[in-house]
Order: sequence, then C-alpha cells, then structure tokens
Amino acid sequence: MTKQTLQAEANGRNGKIKFDINIDNNEIKDIKVTKSSETPAIFNQVFDKLKNSIIEEQSFDVDAVSGATIMTSALLDSGKKALNQAGVTPVAKESDKTHREVNLDVDVAVIGSGAAGLIAACRALSMGKNVVVLEKNGYLGGATILNGSNVVATGSNLAQQLFGTEAQEDSSKRLFADITRECRGTNYPELSKVLVENIGKAVDFIKEFAGLTYQKAETQTIEHSVNRQVEMPSESSYELIKKIAAAFEEKGGKILLDARVEKINSENGVPISLVAEGKHQTTNVKFKSLILAAGGWGAKDFKEKRTSIPYYGPMTSTGDYFFFNKGLNLASRNLDWYKVYPHGLEVEPGIAKLTTYSTKEASDMGAIFINRAGNRIVNESDPYTHFRDAIAAQKDQIAFVLMDQRIWNRFYELMLKYGFTADEISHYFALDGKQSPILVKGTLETVANKAGINFENLQHTLSNYQNYAKNGKDPEFGREAKFMHEYSGDTYYVIEQKLRFCTTLGGYETNSQMQLLNNDMKPVANYYAAGEVIGGANGHDSMPSMMNSWSYASGFLAGTNASDNCNNR
Repeated sequence: MTKQTLQAEANGRNGKIKFDINIDNNEIKDIKVTKSSETPAIFNQVFDKLKNSIIEEQSFDVDAVSGATIMTSALLDSGKKALNQAGVTPVAKESDKTHREVNLDVDVAVIGSGAAGLIAACRALSMGKNVVVLEKNGYLGGATILNGSNVVATGSNLAQQLFGTEAQEDSSKRLFADITRECRGTNYPELSKVLVENIGKAVDFIKEFAGLTYQKAETQTIEHSVNRQVEMPSESSYELIKKIAAAFEEKGGKILLDARVEKINSENGVPISLVAEGKHQTTNVKFKSLILAAGGWGAKDFKEKRTSIPYYGPMTSTGDYFFFNKGLNLASRNLDWYKVYPHGLEVEPGIAKLTTYSTKEASDMGAIFINRAGNRIVNESDPYTHFRDAIAAQKDQIAFVLMDQRIWNRFYELMLKYGFTADEISHYFALDGKQSPILVKGTLETVANKAGINFENLQHTLSNYQNYAKNGKDPEFGREAKFMHEYSGDTYYVIEQKLRFCTTLGGYETNSQMQLLNNDMKPVANYYAAGEVIGGANGHDSMPSMMNSWSYASGFLAGTNASDNCNNR
C-alpha cells in the first residue's frame, strides 16, 4: 500500500480539532494536528501522550488520558472512523494492560504537580531526599498551566539583577503591606509573612535548580506599589512546569501520572502511607513526610452550582482531598472564597476564558468600560478590584470595553498570545452579538445595537470622554491624563466582559511551618501542604502574580520542613 494521509475531525472543548493520520504500508507513522482551539498547555501534553500510545500500539483502541477523558475519547473515536472509512487496518501490537500493584518506600511523597507541588518536590530532592510526585491527571501542571508565568521577585538575587537599584525600594514589609491593602485586611498575617519572607528564596532556588530564565514582566500592575513582577521570556507557565518537572526527574525524582490518591493510612492520627489508583496500577506509597499540593476545588463548586460566577479553571479541580483526608479531621476556613477577576469572556455557559492582559493593555491605551445603559462605570486605570466591584454592581453583571481600531489591534494581539486562536475569535464575531461572548465591530451605532447598548447614551458618553481626553481631566472618575487618549476613526469594537474565577482562596489551616492542623488546631505529624489548598495568605482577594507567588513560597517552605521532618524520624 502506498503512503496516504487520512483526515479526521473531533469535537474538543473549545471547538473542532482537526488532525492528519500519516499511513505507510498499513502502518500508522505519525499524527499531526492541523487545527485546534484547545488550551495549548493541556492539549499539547495530552495529544503527545495519546499519539505516542497510538503509534506504539498501532491502534486507536488505547486508553483515554485521565483528566481529559471526553476530549481524548473523541479524538480516538474520530481516528478509528477515519481508518475504517479508508479501509486501513494496521496490525495492532499487544500491550500489557494487566493491573499491577506497586509498592514504594520514599522519604517525601507529594500530591499534585502544579508549581507548588513541583517546587516542594524539587526542594526536598535538593536536600538529599527520595521523592515521588503523584498526579491524578495524565498531564502535569494543575491550575498553574492556565496562569501566566509571572511571579514577584521580592528579596531575591534575581530582583537585584533585573531591577537594579529599583529593587532596593522593595522589601518583604512593603509586599506584606500591599497584600493587606489589596485584600482589605482579610489576609491571615502568619501566612502572609510566610509568603513575603520566602518568595525571594523560592525564586532564586527554582531558577538555579531548573535553569530557568526570567525577565521583567511585560505588565507591572498598579496593585503593586513598586515594580517587582517577573516572568519567563515566553510568558508560558507550561514552559515553567515542563522545565521544573524535567529538572526534577533528571536529578533523580519520580513522577507518577494517572495516580489518583484515594486513601491515606494513619496510625494514631499520624499519616504513614497512601494508596493511589490508576487505570492499570495501584500504587502503595510508604513515606516519612507527605506534602499536599493538590490545588483547589473550583470545578467542584461550579458543578454543584455553589456559585454563579463563570469558571475558567481546570475541570479536575474537584477537591478530592476532602474525601481522602476525612479521617484526619483537618481544620479548614473560608471555603466560599474565590479569586474573582473582572476580565473574561463566557465562551460557553458558565465557562470563561481570561482577557486580563488584553484588557489591561486596552485600558492603558485609553479604552473605556461601559454598561448596557451606555454609561461609564469605573476609572478604567484603577486596580482590578475596582473593575470587579463595578461589574458586580451591574444588574446583569456585564460590562463592555469600547475600543477603536488602534486599541483593538493590540487587544487582539494579546488575545492570540494568551490562550485564544484566530478561528475562535472569528467565531465569536460571527455570533453577531446574538449570544455570549459578545464581540462586535462597526460604526458606533452598529456596535451599540448589536451589543444591546443604549446608543444615545453611548454617543453622549463617548463625546464627553473625548473632551476629557483632550483636556487631560476626567471629572467623572478622576482617571489620570496619561491613560486617556482620544478615539480615532469611525470603526469601533465592543467586547463583553464578565466576572470569572479559577482559583479558590480559602482552604486547610496550617501553621507557619506549612504543617496541617486538625480541628483542635494541633499540627498533624508528617503532613504538610502548599499552594492553593491552603487558605489565607492572600486574604479574600489577591494581587496579580500572587497566586503563583504563594505556590513558590509555600512549596519551597513545605519542601524544606518536610525534609527536615524526615531527619527526625
């Protein structure tokens, strides 16, 4: 049989996924994606794993990938259909799918492969410990891979290198004050202190351990009183996770994917081992120290309709630990706290995607925020919390960004850079304002009518704003003159904005050593935690970059103390 390329199409979460299957002499040689609107950080990992299994077994009758079962099952079904229609029947290679039971004896076991878990694992490994990371999904990264790579560098050698003398203006005390101000005093001082005193050490540690490169963050947000935000040159949290995981394994660490922790065994209330289940393997892990870094429970609350705020986090953030920790009676707090952002598109009912970077840039370029009545609702250059509260105050909890061509060009550029595809955006415009997400283009009257905005009021609002920008003074909201720029041309864009959340801000209680506490507020021996699962460091709201920063700092400290605990046993 000659070489041929079969085309297949599957339904993904964000639209059609098209791929080619390269056949040579009845053998599957390669599979290449030609179109996808899926989140790259997850999809690339999932597809690579799926492709390798298909080629190795010469069959599309392979396992779907944990954490992406619906999407990968659709890919497998469409691949099988393409082969059947072409009359291609590769000779399948038998694979051993016998369920195995594996026993591990380690110093430190870490549950979760987001930034907090991996940094904790790397820290423990660097202290000479035998470490295993257990991840329930078939891919790495947790919620981290949906964030940017930005983090604060307060107190680090890196900050001195990148910010020079400006870094001297920053301090742990100043960062603590910024955290407290932004969350309006709802933070827990003990944990905030953990964050500000360890973030510099954590940044320098993981930079050296994994050979990471950082630069000043492209956007230094107004919530921070001094420039302190850094990011990887690619701005990709996926690259961050990949590099840290690679360094961890290269230096002797072990990562188990498809390993869902279902049971923790304890003696007299002290955890000593765990059981993790996968499709083809049960893993029993005996440990000296255990670190819980399993992320949040936003998807759980979203599915159970505990909140009406659109969700954009991993659908695998289901809070499994509330079940396997039940017997330990762990103390928790503020389980109804969510990190709510004001910049997002509701791409399907209840599901959002972020536009934070695009919207921030548009605001700096002079864009205004309006409601359906056609009136401005906020000082567009204020911190994100002001946007959030302004949108929440609207009857329909919707706002719109009004842009001219100049602003839209930059907005679009950043959408493509941060998680959207050109086809996806074209599809939204094709909806013509008839359903969310609303993205419309045209004359001022056209966009107003399509978006359901009062045109006369909008016309009046824009006229007033043009005068404000021209005169450099905003009597309505006091916006700084440097952020006000007159609109030009007769083509306008209106983009819908809705509240959204990915991460939870409450969680389990720990002491300052990141050791979990029981309901009597006493430390649970051998058991530590890091990242989103711990609540309080950032209070009821967090500044940009601070969720990643908490992952770094708490992961570093949990890894340190879990390692020290091993020495005492």
